[in-house]
Amino acid sequence: MGTGYKGNANHYHSISENLPTMKEKYAYNDGYFGEKGQSKKNNKVRNIKSDDPSATAREFYDTIAYGGKETPTYDSKTGQQNGFKTTLSDGSVITWRNVSHSDGSPAVDINIERSSDGGGIKTQKIHFVKGSGENDYN
Repeated sequence: MGTGYKGNANHYHSISENLPTMKEKYAYNDGYFGEKGQSKKNNKVRNIKSDDPSATAREFYDTIAYGGKETPTYDSKTGQQNGFKTTLSDGSVITWRNVSHSDGSPAVDINIERSSDGGGIKTQKIHFVKGSGENDYN
């Protein structure tokens, strides 16, 4: 029987509890993961390159959302499940979508607007794109 927390964690985690593991695995600078995306004006859209974007996106989500309360998400147009949303104990919300509407890549959104302990992470949308991941993903 599970604990009710993502990954069978033994307690309700905050995003700051998961941050040290994230910093070890992914490029992290000034509150953001990966590198600046295509948007010239918006620093909140990020890219992480990987040989397998879908697997990397899912691993990223599973790690940053560990110990949260997860619910499925559904596409508003088709009604089909398209990902998961996890709320962490500090109020952070992490959303994983297997296909983003903007470019079709897997994406993870980090929303810390209601967080009581964001650990320095900033609100951002991360696209996982095909490419050499040597600078973005270890």
